[in-house]
Formats: sequence, C-alpha cells, structure tokens
Amino acid sequence: MYLLEIFPHGEGIKKTRNNYPLFQGDGVDFNIYDKDIWFFLRISTIICDWPEACTFSLTYKSANSNYPCHFCLVQREDLIDIRKEVILRNHVNIKEYFDSNTSNLAGLEQVNNYFWSIPNLNIYAATVPDRMHHLDLGLFKYQIEFTMELLKKKKSLNKVNERIANIPRHSQLKVFKKGIQLSRLTASEYRDMMKIMVFVVDDLQIEDLSEVYVKWNEMYLLSRSEKFKESDLENFQKAINDWGDLFIKLFQNISNSHLKFPKLHSWIYHIVDTIREYGAINGYTTETYESLHKTYVKIPYRLSNKKEVEKQIMENIRR
Repeated sequence: MYLLEIFPHGEGIKKTRNNYPLFQGDGVDFNIYDKDIWFFLRISTIICDWPEACTFSLTYKSANSNYPCHFCLVQREDLIDIRKEVILRNHVNIKEYFDSNTSNLAGLEQVNNYFWSIPNLNIYAATVPDRMHHLDLGLFKYQIEFTMELLKKKKSLNKVNERIANIPRHSQLKVFKKGIQLSRLTASEYRDMMKIMVFVVDDLQIEDLSEVYVKWNEMYLLSRSEKFKESDLENFQKAINDWGDLFIKLFQNISNSHLKFPKLHSWIYHIVDTIREYGAINGYTTETYESLHKTYVKIPYRLSNKKEVEKQIMENIRR
C-alpha cells in the first residue's frame, strides 16, 4: 500500500483531471469544482509485509540470503547481533553494486529499480514495517511457537493448556478452551493471547519465560503510542533491547535458524529510526485493509458456489 503526500497550491483535492502521470516533473493539475489546482504528489511510505518489501527494494526474498535486510547491508550471520554497527542501504551505495554488476554482494536483484529515479524517496527506508505482520503475526507468533517447543521439552505443555482452558469467559477476551492451537489464528486472537500468557506460563520453573512475556507486553504497549518524543524513543529502544535479549537467550537454541529472522533484526535495529522519519507506527499498518479484504472479499467468496464469483460477492455485500 502506498501512502501519498500531497503538496497543493490551493484548496483540498476531490477528483483528478485526466490521466496525468504520477511523477510528472512540472507538477499535476487537478480540477476541483471547476477550478484548477496545481500541486506535486510524492510517495511518502510503502506499507507491506516482508516479501512485498523485498519486491519494492529488489532485494532477495529468501530469509537465507546472505544480505536479507532491505534496510541495511547486514550479513545473515549477524542478524541477531543487536549491538553491531550496520551500513544503511540508499540509492547511492546500492546503485554502485548494480552498476558494477556485483548485486549478489548486497543480496540485490540485478534489475534497475524504478524508485531510484524518484526524487526525495529512499525506497529502502520508505518501505516501512507493517505492525500487524511484523508483530502480531510475526514476532509474537514466533514467541508462542518457541514457547510451545520449550514446554514440550520441559513436559509442561499439558499443564499450560489446562491453565488456558480454565480461564473463565469474558466479553472482551477470546477463550481458548482447547489450549494453544496455532492453526489460522488471527492478529486479534494473538493479541488476546498477549493478555493471558504472562499468567499462563508463570511459576513453571523455566527461567525468564514469564519475564519474556512481561517484556513483550511492555514493548508492545509502547509500540502503539500515538506520539513519540526523543525520550520516548529512547525508552522504546531500551524496551526493545530488553525484550530482544531475553527472547534470544530463551529461544536461540530452539529455533532451527537460531533466530536469524529479518523481522527480528529490523525490529531491533530499524523501527526507532523509522518512527523518527515517518511518525508513530499506528500510521502504517495494513490491519484495516486486511480486515476489509476479509469481510468484503474472502468471506463472500467462501459463501459463493464459485460460479460467476464477482456477481455473487457483490450480491452478498449488498445484502
């Protein structure tokens, strides 16, 4: 999803004139209530999940790439070294790899990137992390999965599932009567799990397990702040590092990749700088659009008989 910023020389904009290119050098004319408005339009951010971010930046999509981060030139083996200095990607240093035909040394597709030609846009920084895919359906999902593996090793999984099943019903909380079952959980359901996991894993004689969920919740609540002062960003980075240290300590040996996840790296290294540049991450999440897609496309499609699908979807929505 593109977030477009408009720089008008006049009133608000209601409708376009005819087929002007998005990046015409001399600006764009809009006709509003029989009045022409001249303005410049530019892309501010691109909001998407990791594979789509790699598509825009033309970096290798594979998490096994030697340079899997579209923000910087960190090597895969250093992804969880949360104190390591990194070199940020930009049009200048990345184009040097392209021009010298050494794109593989930066995990880059040997393809000319259209976004290099757009002024005032660093595509590698502007392709921002989507909060829902990055946190709810990303890092927290990993944390739950690794917790389950750890509980199996400690023979405590049944006890935890019993605790979850015994939680009484509440109007603002999803009840998981069958325990932890990760198949097809939604972002909303993962957020419900955040509310209970601190208590569910407490007193299991597993060092730091409940604490990693405490640290997660502290970090997650800060991530949903509407505004950040510099002191808030410093506190947020500290909360991220505190959680990251525990997460790595607990689960590195459980993960098949030893936690070499681009999302973990980008969250620890790049999210605070992204907020400095583009504002609070509440402003860049695809959650609303994913929900609308589910309500108005996926569900009506499943209700159809798969014949003349578009017509049936429109009839279902109209009803």
